[in-house]
Amino acid sequence: MAGIVKLWRQKRSPPAEPTTSFAGKTVLVTGSNTGLGYESALMFHKLGAHHIILAVRTPSTGEEAARNIRSQSKGSGDITVLPLDMLSYDSIKSFASRISSEVPVLDIAVLNAGVTSTSATFSNYNIERTIQVNTISTILLALLLLPKLRESHQQGRDTPVLEFVSSGTHVVINWDEELRKSTSPIALLNARAQKSKDGKGSYSFNTYYASSKVFLQAAYQHIARLAASKSGEPDVIVTSVCPGMTKSNLARDFKQWWILPILWLFYYIFARSTEEGARTYVSGAALGEKGRGGFWQHDKLQPTAPLLKDAEGDKRAENIWHEIIDILRRDVPEVLELTKGA
Repeated sequence: MAGIVKLWRQKRSPPAEPTTSFAGKTVLVTGSNTGLGYESALMFHKLGAHHIILAVRTPSTGEEAARNIRSQSKGSGDITVLPLDMLSYDSIKSFASRISSEVPVLDIAVLNAGVTSTSATFSNYNIERTIQVNTISTILLALLLLPKLRESHQQGRDTPVLEFVSSGTHVVINWDEELRKSTSPIALLNARAQKSKDGKGSYSFNTYYASSKVFLQAAYQHIARLAASKSGEPDVIVTSVCPGMTKSNLARDFKQWWILPILWLFYYIFARSTEEGARTYVSGAALGEKGRGGFWQHDKLQPTAPLLKDAEGDKRAENIWHEIIDILRRDVPEVLELTKGA
């Protein structure tokens, strides 16, 4: 009951509307053809961004989103649509290469693209799909964008921002004892998903979604270290945000006839609009050094999640980071060079 009351209060108290000017800024948003990604791109454009980059899986939907932004915003910033498939390392590398070579500067990167799954499905790299997109591929993209963000700072611009879209579910999830003690929790969850696919176990979408965000939070702290200069000052401000429960299309894979009316009613009663949720993306990008290494939700910097807290949490985060890099280096060996010093 306490959780229901909390959700109701959150809906009744949406984040404040951002008013910060983003004049002269180049802003990249992944998964920006619809939902929270679209609304945040629209908001950045309205607030004066010089250049918006929409990173989308299907370019035609991105072009439609660009047209809609131009019609809804009084801003005059340019809008570019680039293809990005978060289930393909080749696509991610190609996208990052184009950003590096075709975009003069990059001030803000919002890594919004994410999924949730209703059953155990796997990527071409044999990783459970939710973990693949929300964690592994997102970390790869961040590592590949970091040099461009750092280069932009060295051109004398304001400190760039690398913003991860996380979730409050990573704070409240309770792992079982085996997961808590595991030094390779991604492999463990992957094995459980395979058993579920083989009909030998169950699959909890919430466990995989929330765990993917635990992994993301653990890894992004290491990326924050990579983003620091030799003096310890940030070349890039790395932060994470959560929009709260919103009426986004994250649950688009829920096809069962019986669950759809339940979801509709639940979202209708408790979920914020995507515009309200997107405010957190935009305000989080405007925090400056205050947001460095933080988790921004409900217009506040939130405390560290229990699974990543204290000495035990630090060790768990270290294990997760090394597991992610071990997974990536099988297919993208250059990550070893990109992560030196993390």
